[in-house]
Amino acid sequence: MNVDETLIVSKQRGPKLNEFWIRSLGLSKDFSRIKLLSELQPFEKLLAALLRGDRGAAIDVLDDQTTAPDLFEQLLKLASLEGFSSLVYERIFSLDIAARFSASVGNSSTTHLGQIKDSATFLVSNHFRLDEKFAKVLSITKEFRAHALWVKGAHLSRTIYQPSHFRHYGDLDVIVHPSKFEAFVETLKEAGFEFFDLPAHCNQIGVGPLRRPLDVITAPLPDWIPSGAITMNRRKDDLYVDIKVGPFERGVQLVEFDRLFADAEEATCLGNTYLAPSDSDHLMIMLCNFAKSRFDSWRTLLDIHLLVSSLNRKPGEWERFVRKCKVESIATTVWIGLAIAVDRLSTSVPDMVLLELAPEENFSSHCLMFTVNPAFVWNSTSLPMKLLNITVSSDWKRKISLLTRSFLPSARFLCDYYGDRGNGIQLSYLRYLPMHWFVLSMPGGVVRRTLGKLWWSSKPGF
Repeated sequence: MNVDETLIVSKQRGPKLNEFWIRSLGLSKDFSRIKLLSELQPFEKLLAALLRGDRGAAIDVLDDQTTAPDLFEQLLKLASLEGFSSLVYERIFSLDIAARFSASVGNSSTTHLGQIKDSATFLVSNHFRLDEKFAKVLSITKEFRAHALWVKGAHLSRTIYQPSHFRHYGDLDVIVHPSKFEAFVETLKEAGFEFFDLPAHCNQIGVGPLRRPLDVITAPLPDWIPSGAITMNRRKDDLYVDIKVGPFERGVQLVEFDRLFADAEEATCLGNTYLAPSDSDHLMIMLCNFAKSRFDSWRTLLDIHLLVSSLNRKPGEWERFVRKCKVESIATTVWIGLAIAVDRLSTSVPDMVLLELAPEENFSSHCLMFTVNPAFVWNSTSLPMKLLNITVSSDWKRKISLLTRSFLPSARFLCDYYGDRGNGIQLSYLRYLPMHWFVLSMPGGVVRRTLGKLWWSSKPGF
């Protein structure tokens, strides 16, 4: 191998995964490295082997004399948490390791295999009830078919999973074009849905107006969007719909937002047609979602694995995928997620994709990229954290432009957001500008507990 070939191989491998540090969300001081498969707990290694259908690796874990005695209990707990019971139950038999799970649990006659079977039976029956709920919502919102993209579990379960009940999901996630957002919410409201008013489900609560749905997406500039979903709940059938106006939940809108809708693909649920992002766009969405969970979701990791397999069957899609990741400035996030999938699930990601997306090996990418708060939300993220976010972002020019222009927004915005959407816009500019600077500079938690109580109601008007 000559020098040039050695250099190419080195670049393909990129930086070492376990040199990247992550921090839990919020004010957590919990810092940890991204772990390789070899560094995981035995029950996690066993789950990884089951997910990728690797009998040899599963047997190695099961035969390891140093494995903790609670291996099965930990595996069952993780499988239940991730909604994998039915998939794990099938893999135990297809890999011919069922006898290993037949031991009784404590003094009970119940076996570990029996516990998995009971959990799997529940998930399978619940899956078909979820499909019925999805079909109901599609029927209610059919007039918005061209302006709504259904994402994550509800769609992926019926396209890349075989059988579909291997992918459990709870709420329904939808990306709605901002021009149709208010009408979409009102349609759900007329069908018996209510606004689910907890800050975790809407970052606007306590830091902005909630008189009408349009208030939630009102921002100093169009490229700012809410990070959290707007959750609507219908209590009579325990049905939740998470409504977003952007796919990445990072506070700024997709650069190629119109292309996302132009490339959408059609699918069906119980006779109801709907649109969903293309597989390559969905892969970007799930990789960003994986980073949002701090790379701690096995369910999302399996989504990524199967979406990669789908792209491998579509010649030319990987070139487009790499271009889109660079345009949206998410290359490092995508590289990390794909590299974890390769390490844990032996995902067949083309070498050139990893080479093109690999981040620079420096302090910023290793220590700050996933320890600084990833959200860049104008009315919830503090000014110091916004500035830190900018320093580690490849799209820092776009973000700093957004931030600087937002300090002197239009009078129309100030009146709409801090006033009453009435007349006298110009006269109210100086009155509302200090309020705006306070919201733009302070963390959402501070605003909610101080002046936000005086300025806005914490209960929605819709």
